[in-house]
Amino acid sequence: MKRNNILRYSFVVWAVLVAGLVSAADDATLRTYYSKAEGKKASALKTALYQCISKHTNIGYDGLLDAYKTTDKRADGYLRDWYSNSTNYVIGGPAENKSYKKEGDSYNREHTVPQSWFGSGDMKSDLVQVVPTDGYVNNRRGNYPFGETAGGTYKSNNGYCKLGSCTTTGYSGTVFEPNDEIKGDLARIYFYVLACYENLHPNWTGGNARDVFDGNKYPGMKTWAMDMFLRWARQDPVDAVEAARNEAVYAIQKNRNPFVDYPDLCEYVWGTKTNEAFHLDGDHGNNVDPDTPSNPDNPDNPDNPDNPDNPDTPSNPEATSGSIDLTQLTWTDATDPQYGKGFTATTNGMTLGYYTNTSQNQVIKVGNEMRIYKGAVFVISGARIKGLTFHGMSSYVGALKINGQSYSFSGLDLRWTSQHSVNPVVAEATEKQVRITSIDVTVSDTPTRITHTTTATTPKTLVYDISGNYIGTTVPARKGIYLVREGTHAHKRIVR
Repeated sequence: MKRNNILRYSFVVWAVLVAGLVSAADDATLRTYYSKAEGKKASALKTALYQCISKHTNIGYDGLLDAYKTTDKRADGYLRDWYSNSTNYVIGGPAENKSYKKEGDSYNREHTVPQSWFGSGDMKSDLVQVVPTDGYVNNRRGNYPFGETAGGTYKSNNGYCKLGSCTTTGYSGTVFEPNDEIKGDLARIYFYVLACYENLHPNWTGGNARDVFDGNKYPGMKTWAMDMFLRWARQDPVDAVEAARNEAVYAIQKNRNPFVDYPDLCEYVWGTKTNEAFHLDGDHGNNVDPDTPSNPDNPDNPDNPDNPDNPDTPSNPEATSGSIDLTQLTWTDATDPQYGKGFTATTNGMTLGYYTNTSQNQVIKVGNEMRIYKGAVFVISGARIKGLTFHGMSSYVGALKINGQSYSFSGLDLRWTSQHSVNPVVAEATEKQVRITSIDVTVSDTPTRITHTTTATTPKTLVYDISGNYIGTTVPARKGIYLVREGTHAHKRIVR
C-alpha cells in the first residue's frame, strides 16, 4: 500500500471517478458477490475467485479508449499515465493512439501482461489489466517482465520507470521496473489475472511468459515473481485512486478485482495465510494512517485513544530526542509480520528495526556507516516523532520514502518533519544503496491530535471522519468518507 503523481489527487479523484457511476460496494454487496470464496484456502480460494470474477462484459479493444474517460481520469481532467509522471494528455484528444518519437508524444493501451504471452481472447480487452500509458515508454517496456533493475538500458523522464538487467533474486533477464507508486496496483492486477484466467494461464508460452508464469494452475507464477509481487503489494497498499478505478471498471465491465476489495486476500491465496480460511466479514487491511494528508480515504483503526497517531503502536513516555549513531547500536535478529526477517535495536526509549527485503539479509556496517539497500525498510517505533534528520555519506546519498512520501538528500542530510507526531516512522530505501551514519530524532512530548476516548460504556458503533476524529454513533447524512467501528471490526462508509 502508500506517491507524488497519484496520491496528491486521491480524495478528489475518488469523487471524480465514481460520481455518476455506481456507489462503492458495501460489505453486504461484496459478501454476495464473493460468496463462493467464503471459508476457502490457498488453491481452492483461487478457484473460487475464478468462479466469482471470470464472467464479465468484453467491451472490445476499441472500447478501452472510451473507458479511460472514467477509469483513468486525473483530478485535473488529464489522463492518468501509468508509465510517466511528465505527461498531461487530454483523454480522447489528438495524442490518443498516435505515432510517437519520444516520451510525451502520445498515449496508447498497455497490456500489463503482454499480449504476446497469451495471444487473443477476452484478456486482450480486459479493462482491469489493459491500462493507458505513454506510447514511447510502453514501447521501451516491450514484452519484458516486470521486475527490479538499476535501469542500465533505459530510464523514462525523471527516472519514473526503468529498463535493464533484473536485480531481483531468482531472475537475471531484462525487466521493466514501474514506479514505486504503482507497484502494488500492478501486483494486484497480476493476482487478478491469475484468478480470472485460471483456466488459461497454465497454457501461456509466448514470449517471456514462462519466465513469470509457471505453467501450473497453482500457484501459477514462478517463485521469484510471486515473492516480488507479494512484496510490492505489501509495500504499496490499496489507496483511494486504485479503489475508485475498481469501482469504475465494475460499472463498465461488470466484474471486480478482489485483491483491491480485500487488500490482504493475496496472503490467503499465496502469502503468509495460506493455512487460514478466508472469511468475507474479517478485517482485511482496508485502514491506514490518517496522518498522511495525501491519502484521506484511509482513516486508521482508532482503537488506542492514548496514541491517536498510530493506534496499534504504543508510545514510551520516556522516549527522548537526540542523535543516534547507528553503528554503535547492538542489533539482534528479529522477524516482523509485515516486513519479514531483519534486526532490531533499542535506544533513547525507542525501538529501531531494519528489514532488508533483499539477499543482503544482515545489518551492513562499514566503518561509521550503515548501508540500506533498495527495498529495505527502517522503522523507528515507541515514540511520537515530529522530525528526523538522516546524515549520509558523501558518495552514497540518494532517496528515502518516509511513511509513503518520497524525500531526497540535500548535501549529506535528509530532513523530514511532520505536522502530526507519528509512531512508527517507516523509511524505505528507494535508491540502489543509501549509506547513513546517524539519525537525529525529535520526539513530541504530547499527542498533536485529540480523538474520542473510548470507555467501558462506549456504544458498540463508533463513527470517525477521514482524519480519525470521533463524530458519533451514526453516520451523518453529509457527503464524506467515514470509518465505522463496530466492536473490533472497522469498515469504510462513503456518503454521496
